[in-house]
Amino acid sequence: MLGIACGLPRDPENTAARVAAGGARVGVVLQAPWACERGDLLLAGAEVALLRQFARARGIDMSFETGGETRLLAALQRFELDLVIGGLVEDNPWDDRVGFTRPYHEDGAGEHVLAVPPGENAWTMQLEAFLAEADLAGALARGAAECGDP
Repeated sequence: MLGIACGLPRDPENTAARVAAGGARVGVVLQAPWACERGDLLLAGAEVALLRQFARARGIDMSFETGGETRLLAALQRFELDLVIGGLVEDNPWDDRVGFTRPYHEDGAGEHVLAVPPGENAWTMQLEAFLAEADLAGALARGAAECGDP
């Protein structure tokens, strides 16, 4: 109740509002089955499919930029991206410079998370709420089929 009265959760950089108005800028680390490029250069994979479902449900556009984890997470830290995906795990050297969702899947690589701009709590909560309800098993099966089993 106090959180509502204080206007919490907040996004100091207004990420949730900006995404709703103008779309999300998503950095993609190519790592199957989470994200890959198919022969026709279209992005595919489990996390790509999940984000497309998230965007459709909210009526927002998404633009994707591929690159290395370090470059993309540095851009996220500077608020040049709204999200970074691609098989990231919670035990990450960037954990003191960017935010992460709560883990939504665990496997041999660790507890999987999505990376978000630091301090953007409203945006993070929207993503976490979606992930909690998402068909992860279906997305992983699709990602494995689209990207090939790693």
